[in-house]
Formats: sequence, C-alpha cells, structure tokens
Amino acid sequence: MKTETIILSIHPNHIEKILSGEKRYEYRKRIPTDIRYIVVYATAPIKMIVAFIEIDSVIKGTPKEVWKRTKNHAGISEDFFMHYFANYQDSYAIKIKTVHKLLSPKPLTDLKDQICAPQSYTYLRESMIELYHKLGIK
Repeated sequence: MKTETIILSIHPNHIEKILSGEKRYEYRKRIPTDIRYIVVYATAPIKMIVAFIEIDSVIKGTPKEVWKRTKNHAGISEDFFMHYFANYQDSYAIKIKTVHKLLSPKPLTDLKDQICAPQSYTYLRESMIELYHKLGIK
C-alpha cells in the first residue's frame, strides 16, 4: 500500500542544518512529488530515526532553475549543489514546512517492515496515527 509518507536517509550534517532552520530544502536526484511527510533516518554514525518532516511542496526543474529558486535557504554551497547534480537534467527540492525533532532517536525496527536503511527512499505503510505513536510525536 502506497502512502503519503516516506523514510529518507539524510546525513547528520544536513539534519543539523534542517533542525536549525538554515536548510529549508532537501535536494534529491529523484523523489516522488506526491509525498506529504518524511520520516528522517540519520545515516552513520547515528543510524537512527531522528525527526519527522511535513512537506510544503516538491520543486522539480533543471539544477540551474532549482538552485535559483532555493539558494537563499539551501544550507549548502552552490558548488556542492552543482557537483551533486552534475550530469543530471532534472533536480528536485523538497520544501520543508515543519520539522519535529524526536525527543529520543528511534531504531528502524520501531517501524514494521523497515529493517534496513533506504538507499534512496521507501514508502511507509503505517498510518499517521501509528507513526505518531511509534515515534513519540504528539
């Protein structure tokens, strides 16, 4: 069953910038545009679920177009951005609406059927009520 929620692996450096509000966009080479929520899995060395994001929108365009629209709140340098999207015609920027940091990080095993970190993203099967309960969000 496809839902509006995905789990996304993000590097801890980027998570810190998202939590501080410096980074209001998360960039991807591909991402579904019909998502509304992201469960944030911090990559090594943390390897835990650390936050929940409500998405405002997903912007799609060429890397130049997306950078022009998002650069003021990118949280990364233009060089880093352009290097990431080198040889790609399309780029995606996930505009973050709200971020909920979990009071205590949770292991992936707290989510049913999610036993390994996603390489890119994975749709979650849990309902919003189940996710809120499992992740301790009120």
